[in-house]
Amino acid sequence: MLTLLLAFAVQLTFAQQKTVSGTVLDETNLPLPGVNVIAKGTTNGVQTDFDGNYTIEVSVGEILVFSYVGYKSVEMPVTADSSDMSFSMELDASVLNEVVVTGFAVKKEKKALSSKMLG
Repeated sequence: MLTLLLAFAVQLTFAQQKTVSGTVLDETNLPLPGVNVIAKGTTNGVQTDFDGNYTIEVSVGEILVFSYVGYKSVEMPVTADSSDMSFSMELDASVLNEVVVTGFAVKKEKKALSSKMLG
């Protein structure tokens, strides 16, 4: 009886684990490669591939956080019905104002090369 109860409890634990996949697109419906997909409050995470696709193993009830530079972060809860979580991210223009790019003009002096020719 105890063995049956233990087997049932283990089965329920595995039943709550879910594989979620999808595609992350930009505002023009082009795939976004390199989007961070993390289960909130954990170290469980993945990145989207070149075509914007991702697959992650999470528990029902966890919240997936999608983040990408220049775009608003998106939080989506994982439900029992969640299997394909595809969506488009929105631009966040205020983040782009915080990026600072600097360039320096590096000037090198030419050194005189001397060579001795033996004749």
